[in-house]
Amino acid sequence: MVKPRRYFPWRLARQVFFSHFLFVVVTLVLTGFSLRYFLYTELLRSDDVHKTLARFDSYLTSLFVTVLFFAAIYLALTSRAYARPLGRMIQRARELRRLNAEVPTDELDPEELEEEPGEWTDLERALNRIHRDLRARTDDLSREREELSALIGAVSDAILAVGTDENPLFFNPQFALYFGGKEREGRRPSLSELFRSPDVLTAYRQVLATGERQVVNASLHTKASTKIPRVFSISIAPLRDNETGEVFGVVGIFHDVTELKQAEQIRIEFVGNASHELRTPITNIKGYVETLKDDFKNNRFDGAQPFIEIISKNVDRLIFLVNDLLDLSTLEQGGELAKSVVSTRDVTETALRSVETRRAARRQTIHVHHHASQLLADPRRLEQVTTNLIDNAIKYTPEGSEINVTWDHEGDAVVLKVKDNGAGIPPEHHARLF
Repeated sequence: MVKPRRYFPWRLARQVFFSHFLFVVVTLVLTGFSLRYFLYTELLRSDDVHKTLARFDSYLTSLFVTVLFFAAIYLALTSRAYARPLGRMIQRARELRRLNAEVPTDELDPEELEEEPGEWTDLERALNRIHRDLRARTDDLSREREELSALIGAVSDAILAVGTDENPLFFNPQFALYFGGKEREGRRPSLSELFRSPDVLTAYRQVLATGERQVVNASLHTKASTKIPRVFSISIAPLRDNETGEVFGVVGIFHDVTELKQAEQIRIEFVGNASHELRTPITNIKGYVETLKDDFKNNRFDGAQPFIEIISKNVDRLIFLVNDLLDLSTLEQGGELAKSVVSTRDVTETALRSVETRRAARRQTIHVHHHASQLLADPRRLEQVTTNLIDNAIKYTPEGSEINVTWDHEGDAVVLKVKDNGAGIPPEHHARLF
C-alpha cells in the first residue's frame, strides 16, 4: 500500500524557530551588555581599560556567534520535532472535513514514536479514532439513506412528506408521476400549490398541529387523469424528532383505491339488479301458487293449466338466472376452459333455436354470414355468449327490423359480430363491457 504524502507545516515551523531564535539573541545581547558594563566598572581602576575592553569584546563576539550557531541548529531540530506531529494532525483535520480519505489506524511509525513527544502521539491517535468512528457513522448513514431511497422508490403508492412550512421534504417517483412536484423558479411547489382539495390540506395541517395521524379519502385529479378524478385513501402521520419528540413535518401515503371503489359500486349494483331479477319470478310464482290453492280448495281445476304453465316459465327463468350467477362465479374464480374445435354453424343454429320464440314474436329477420367455419373454443361458453348477444339484439331492436350475425377472420383470430339498428349501449356502461 502506498503511503500518503505527509503534510509538513513549514510556516508554523518557521514561526516556532524564529520566535525561539529571537528570544536567544535578545537574551545573549542583554547578557553581553550587562557583563560588559560590569567589567567596565571594575576596570575603571586599571591603566589599560580600553585594551582590556577591546579584548573582551572580541571574546564576547566569538562566544555570541558560536552560541547562536548551535542554538540555531538546536532550535531547527526541536521546531521540526514539534511541527511534524502537528502537521499530521492538521492533515487529519482536513481529512475529517472531507471524509473521503483512507480510514487511519492507531499504529504509528517507530521512528516517529522516538522523535516526537508522547502527548502528540496520543493526540494523533485520538484524532485517528475520531476519524474512523465518524467515517463509519457516515458510511452507515449513507447506506441507510440508499436503502430508504430504494424502498420509497419501490413503493407503488405515492408518498409526500412536508415540513412545518408546508414545503415538500421529499416525495417518491410515484408521487411525481401522479401529481408532479418538480422545481419551479428554483423551488418546489408548496402543499397548497400541489393540491386544491380542502380535505387533503385540512388533514395535513391538522396532523401538523395535533401530531395525531389521520386517514382521509379524497378524489384528486392526476397528471394522467385530468378529466375524471381518481379516488385515494390517504394515511397521514407526523414526523417527530427522536430527542425532543417535536413534530417537524408530516408524511402522507396516497393509496389509489379507484378500482376498488369501482368494483364496490359494480358489486352493489349487481346485487341490486340480481335481487330485482330474482324477486320478479319468485313473486309471480308466489301469486299463482296462492291462486291455485284457492282454486283447489274450491274444487276448481279447469283454469289451473295456464297458471301451471306460467309458474313453469318463472321457474325456468329462475334456473336461468341461477345458472348465470354460477357461471359468473366460475369465471371470477378463473376456471379453465374445455377448448375444442367448434363449428360456427352449429353454435349459431343452437343459439337461434333458443331465441326463436322471441324473434318470431317481434317479427324480426336474422341474417347469418359464415366467413369463418370453425374455431378453437369452449363449446358451452361460446353458445352462451352467442345466445346472449343475439337475445340482446332482439330485445333492444325495433320490431320488424333486421339483425346480422357474422363470423369472420381477423388475423389469427375468429371474430363474432352481431349488428342491429337499436339504440345501443349508453356510454356510461361501456367501461363495464369493454
